[in-house]
Amino acid sequence: MKLNKEKHIGRVLFIVEGSKTEFSILRRIFCNLLGYSYVEKKRNTANYFINTQDRFSRVAVINTRESNIRDISENTEYLDDVFNMLREKYKFPVDQSAIYYLFDRDPKSNTCPALIEEYILSLKDPYDNDDGYMAGQLLLSYPSVESYTVSNFRDGTNALRFQLGRDAKAYIGENTDIQINRISDITMMKAASEFLKYLESERIAFDIDDFSEASRAIFTKQEAEYLSGAGFRAFSMLTLAFLQMGIIELE
Repeated sequence: MKLNKEKHIGRVLFIVEGSKTEFSILRRIFCNLLGYSYVEKKRNTANYFINTQDRFSRVAVINTRESNIRDISENTEYLDDVFNMLREKYKFPVDQSAIYYLFDRDPKSNTCPALIEEYILSLKDPYDNDDGYMAGQLLLSYPSVESYTVSNFRDGTNALRFQLGRDAKAYIGENTDIQINRISDITMMKAASEFLKYLESERIAFDIDDFSEASRAIFTKQEAEYLSGAGFRAFSMLTLAFLQMGIIELE
């Protein structure tokens, strides 16, 4: 694998669940490490954070109205308002952007497995989806996006088991070397390696550009792990976005 720091990615929009950790991770990667132009809007703030660097690579990060995966298809008025602001004030063409939905499988916050599986099968392309469904690729983290942070610093991340997102947060709190501000080129490659190791360990075949069946297989296996009482295996699909954008290349 290799990291393409000079890769021009066009416009990419991340719609995220949480109002802190996801923003910290994405700002660290796209601003500090890659030097892309970047705009973010959190649900609990009126202001937008703007960083203008690379006009050929522009990333926007916004929240759904509530911290719940249902808001992908419900309460869409809030998203429409933010989309319009991005278009009008920041000249960010949402309709011509790759879109990623970064959400947690944490069963405390996202309680309906059937709805999640529906999103997995419908939100499978960052640019266009079948049957008139909205554009976007769903990126799930098990049990939460903290698994991505852990995978930057730990070998065999998927051997770790967490019942809930708060358990993953507690693990990070107990291991002070795991810090978002220490994510680097090297740790991103490590996280990508952990992503591939998980797929290999579960014997899940995949196509980077058509990942929905692999995503469904991951979901099915992770649900079985959780229902057995073992807890989710720590895993995040965020790396998939970097692979699809060509920021990380498989050799």
